[in-house]
Amino acid sequence: MNEAFKNDLNAESDLNAENDFNSKGADNLSETIAYVETPESETAANRYEGAINVTSTAVETVAQQPYEAQKQIYRDEVSTDKRQFESEKRFEDENRYSQAYQDNHHSNGNNNGGATPPKKHRSFNFKTVLSFVLILTLIGGSTYSIGYYQGQISLNESAIETSVQQILSKNIDSEIYRSVVNYMDDNGTDVSSATANVAQIYANVGNSVVGITSKLKYYDWFNNERFTEGAGSGVIIKDEADKYYIVTNYHVVDGATEVLVEIATDQMIDSKLIGYDQDADIAVLSINKTDIPVELADNVRAINIGDSSKLLVGEPAIAIGNPLGYNNTVTAGVVSAIDRKVGDDSNTTYIQTDAAINPGNSGGALVNKKGELIGINTAKITDTTVEGMGFAIPVNIFMPIVAEIIENGYVAKPYIGIGGVDISQEASDLYEVPVGVLVRYIYENSPAASSTLKEMDVIIAFDGEKVNTMDELTSFINSHKPGDKITLTVVRDNKEKLMVNITLGDKNKTE
Repeated sequence: MNEAFKNDLNAESDLNAENDFNSKGADNLSETIAYVETPESETAANRYEGAINVTSTAVETVAQQPYEAQKQIYRDEVSTDKRQFESEKRFEDENRYSQAYQDNHHSNGNNNGGATPPKKHRSFNFKTVLSFVLILTLIGGSTYSIGYYQGQISLNESAIETSVQQILSKNIDSEIYRSVVNYMDDNGTDVSSATANVAQIYANVGNSVVGITSKLKYYDWFNNERFTEGAGSGVIIKDEADKYYIVTNYHVVDGATEVLVEIATDQMIDSKLIGYDQDADIAVLSINKTDIPVELADNVRAINIGDSSKLLVGEPAIAIGNPLGYNNTVTAGVVSAIDRKVGDDSNTTYIQTDAAINPGNSGGALVNKKGELIGINTAKITDTTVEGMGFAIPVNIFMPIVAEIIENGYVAKPYIGIGGVDISQEASDLYEVPVGVLVRYIYENSPAASSTLKEMDVIIAFDGEKVNTMDELTSFINSHKPGDKITLTVVRDNKEKLMVNITLGDKNKTE
């Protein structure tokens, strides 16, 4: 008789007694022991002990081995011995016990009516069953957890890989090209207009430039509602979670009742006007990403922003826009001049280029040799009598305006609320009035209307700085912020000099 098995059986009987399962098992313990000392039961005992040892080893392995080893051991050993053990449990069937007893009795010469086999009672091995269930639960739970988390890891890795590939396919060409040009610049290798890869630059930034169609409503002589359309260009300058922001010229969308954005040929989507700065001729639109067709979503991207303060005359300049409605037209040239003042607009400086900028190019991109945005093209100030003279608003001028529009919906503009006329030196000598700005109008509800300033006063100084023209006065005002307190020195009735204190208002907020 296997002593380990007998001890285990006795231990099980003790456990059954503690749990009220001993009423039959304890009374017939001697009979059960008598049976299990047969060859068949000895074999079953050995296999039972083997199963117990294997399951014990499996439990230790679960705590010590890596997940894959646990699963392999469980599949190859525990499951197999579990099936063997369950097969041997059929010996507990009473008929098999009787048959085993009779075979044993005959083998000992008791063929002529030997002793009646003792009455066998089915033993309920509660400890064994409970232990086995706990082992299966532990191993099965571990296996399930392993499989679950491996599945999650696999899914996460797949999602990450997909995202990485999308990012790479969307930006890798542009970044590589910029890196190469930066390397050449750092090593003193000039990228001239002749060697700039315009085709590659367009491939990198073309999807950042869009067409703009503005619809304007008007009424004819018979009061019938009519619509007309205007065309321009725009540049995607910012990418947010649910939308893209587009910069264009204000005159492209001025008065429009509806503005459509063409992100690809014949692919028009609605846009929203976020705000504008009429003085700077800048407007900002937004488009929702959900409105972009799925097949085009990966192509649309925001352009890289350059630094217009680093421009050099003669370096490559590429213009991309929508001239005369021909979307994504590319022209190339050089930076002809920087800080150029055009016409009567002395408060804004422009980039001059010989890259062709035609009607419809307004709001399009002017990019450098790296494919970075350096300006917004404006055709409003081109002259049809000349060729090779295009102008663009520098990126360093309009980007702070764009940022303010995105944040607040408008650009804060300080003002005092007057209409003035310059008094030149000639006029001063003729009319014996001081040189300065004559106040002709004071607008209602303006900061000037709330002060002691009066019409026909002559403004001669701003915070102690001499003022000769309206442009100078405007420049002084624009150097401050709404809410700032300033002091004007004025001459009234050509006799007395007065100091007038004014708190600057916000022109755009008032409107």
